[in-house]
Amino acid sequence: MTGKLRRASPNAVMPPHKAVIIGNFEKMDSALVDGDLWYKVQVIPKVTRWVKEQNKDLWYDHRTPNNYKVLDTFDVHEKLYTMMAVRWS
Repeated sequence: MTGKLRRASPNAVMPPHKAVIIGNFEKMDSALVDGDLWYKVQVIPKVTRWVKEQNKDLWYDHRTPNNYKVLDTFDVHEKLYTMMAVRWS
């Protein structure tokens, strides 16, 4: 390397946080954002497809501090988390 600072590509992805998920999804964290409750969840592939079919205002691809997108991890609004729990629990 020639000493240049490398920046994350907008399409860069990271592998899953955990190798094994018990059930269809796992809540990893939660936080209040502008008065709304959001959850960081890790999901199995069929739930990934389902999340991406939902209202885009209710979920975001989770990104690491280095701006890498994590393939199976999403930040989801409390409304979507509730729907996910009813559908996939």
